Order: sequence, then structure tokens, then C-alpha cells
Amino acid sequence: MEKKIPKEIREKLKGVFMAKGTKDVFIFLFFVFICTIFWFVRELEESFSTEISVPVTLTDVPKGIIITTDVPKELRLTIHGKGVELLPYMLGKQTDTLRLSFKTYDSHEQSGHGILLLSQLQSNLRKLLPPSASITTMSPDTVYFFYNRGQHKRLPICLRGSIEAAAQYCITGTHFTPDSADVYAPLAVLDTMQAVYTERVYIKNTDKSSTRKVKMQTARGMRVIPDSTTLKTEVDILSKQSVEVPVVGVNFPANKTLRTFPSSVKISYLVPQNQSKNIDISDFVVVITYAELLENTSTHCRPHISNTPKGVTGALIDPLEVDYLLENIATEDEEESAEKKGEPAKKDSKKKRK
Repeated sequence: MEKKIPKEIREKLKGVFMAKGTKDVFIFLFFVFICTIFWFVRELEESFSTEISVPVTLTDVPKGIIITTDVPKELRLTIHGKGVELLPYMLGKQTDTLRLSFKTYDSHEQSGHGILLLSQLQSNLRKLLPPSASITTMSPDTVYFFYNRGQHKRLPICLRGSIEAAAQYCITGTHFTPDSADVYAPLAVLDTMQAVYTERVYIKNTDKSSTRKVKMQTARGMRVIPDSTTLKTEVDILSKQSVEVPVVGVNFPANKTLRTFPSSVKISYLVPQNQSKNIDISDFVVVITYAELLENTSTHCRPHISNTPKGVTGALIDPLEVDYLLENIATEDEEESAEKKGEPAKKDSKKKRK
């Protein structure tokens, strides 16, 4: 049920609005409103400048043509004209799309491009604008596109950038899905390319495996399909382990052999935890070369690691130095000569100790 305004209140309101002073105020405001409208209409007859956006699209692209660098999605124009004509654009009206026909700019080459300056677009743009409007500026000031007729090359995807693990962790692998892409570009460019790269990726202090989507790096006149790939980074914690490895001599003459004290050394190393059970300790090789001993004037020498299993890092030897013994071994000729003479073959040794 609607509530009615009490009669006393209605009478008071009527008295206020019918008062002579109030009527004068309303009359004054009415004429102010009329003057404002006339002023606004007169101002719209003056010239104004405003900025508008014009969508751009490339049409009539034949089948088999690959657009390697497309036209910009829109042009930003500064136009000058009568306010009454520009008012809709000032209030947010969108212009029609500027349609550029591919056939107009096709050079019929294997790879080509179209370039359109503002002066070349003026006539097409004016058809989309009010009659009195003139174009003051355009951004970008040049419209271009590149294309080819299917020339491409399948190339592996490589990472551009770096991935660093946090302390006590390591990167055990990086994988791309897909791991290759089709590159469309002029033949002169394709002939120089061996791989296609991602955009720059920098990851620091990572301690867990991750998956991320990365864009492919391109250049003007080049298109990569697909334009992105999924990068999977595998991270594992490092496990500290050790193993005893014999010291062996390499490049020794046939009549000499090496003995070290101790005969083996301890190697401490770091390995990803999920690979620790797969380490083949026989892949550790610790050597001393004959050439090193010829130049050595000390009573001891330093063995060094010549090979480690895949995945092992930070390998260290303990002890760093060992004593050694060089033994002369009788060759077959010496043994035969000694047998003829009825004498045992000579066996000499030269020992260097600390």
C-alpha cells in the first residue's frame, strides 16, 4: 500500500515552489541551460584535434602464402576537424577496419614484403573519417608486412639464457615440448640457421623442478611455428659420497712400472640423489703420467682425476700427494739374452720416498 504525503507537508512544499523568489531562480536556471546549449553548439563548429584508433587487417591472402611478419593490429591517428564531426569519436566511437589487399602488394617472389607509408594510406584512411577531418600524425608511421611461399626449415629448439640451481642442488635436465619448430624466412636466412632460440630466460636459485611456457625468438621477416614451447626444468638435491680408486700410471715405457704409496686414493664427490645408485665406480680414473714424473724433482707427486661418471661434480682427491716407486722390468729381449748366458734377468728399481 502506497503511503501518501501528509497534507500539511504538501501545502508547505507548494508554498515554497510557488514563492516569487523561487520562481525567479528556476527561470534564471532555465536561461542558463539554454545559453549553455547554444555555446556548446557554437563551439562544436570550431576545429578540434583528437586521437583515434583504426583497426588494420590484411585481406585476400592466397592459400600457401605464409605471413611471416603481420601488419600492426591498429593505427593511432591524430585527426583535425570540426568538433561536431569529431564529437562521436571523442565519446568513444570506433572507426571501421582499414582493409589492405595482399594482391595489391604481392611482388610474386618466393619471399617478399609490402611497405606502405602514410602518404600511400591517406586516401584509404580518409574514407573511414568524417569529410572535414585531416590526418595530422600516424603511429606507426609506416605499415609493413613480410611473407613467403612456404620456404621453411625444421630446426631444434635451444634455450637462450641460463638456469642456475640453489646451493646443494643441481639441474639434472632441461627438456622442450615440442623440441623443434618450423622456421619460415627468406632462403638466405634459412641457410645460415642451425637452431631456433627461445626468448631470454633467466632462472636463479631454483630448488625444485618446474614447467613453464616460453615464447620463441623471432626477427623481422621470420615466423616460427609453433611460436612457443614448454620448458621443463628438472632439479635434484646433491648427495655427497666417496669411493676408493686405484692410482694408475699412463704412457709409461714397456720396461717401467709405477707403484704408489698408498696404492689408491679416496675421491669425494657430489651426485644428484636420484642418480646415486646408478653411478659406476669403475668410471672413476685417477692417473699419474710418465711425463709428469720425468719433470718431477720431488719425492712425491700429485695424482689427478682423468675421468668421472656422468652426473658427478665437485670431485676431490684425498690425499693430494702420494709417494711413488719406479721399477725397471726386464723386456723379452733381455730375458732371452739372460737365459742364453744362464743368468737371471736384471730387475732394478728406483724408489723415491718422502
